[in-house]
Amino acid sequence: IHRTNCPNAVQLMSNYGYRVVKTRWTRKEQIAFLTGLKITGLDDVGVMQKITGIISGDMKLNIRSIQIDTHDGIFEGDIMLYVNNIDQLTGLINHLKHIKGINSVTRLEVKDTDAQGAEASGKLS
Repeated sequence: IHRTNCPNAVQLMSNYGYRVVKTRWTRKEQIAFLTGLKITGLDDVGVMQKITGIISGDMKLNIRSIQIDTHDGIFEGDIMLYVNNIDQLTGLINHLKHIKGINSVTRLEVKDTDAQGAEASGKLS
């Protein structure tokens, strides 16, 4: 990969222009780690919309699965999702804890063998 103003790029373009492919760097994180959250709170209208709004809308994270159960006005749910790093996960947990009616948000332990966007999985501390 060469910058367009690189002297080598000019020579390569003139000699091998048919083999040159234009590229662009992306700022998007390429590795996403599967993690899980256990959330409990008051079973109120719209609470799931608020939770998923923060995860998908505000933080732009992919949700793999959601499992929710309610009993006597209290809900308990497990959400599996992909994050790029521990700071992003910590930020998400803090955002979710500020939703009115949420009692607790804790991280679930997940095997580190399911990484999205990478051949080899890493570990999210």
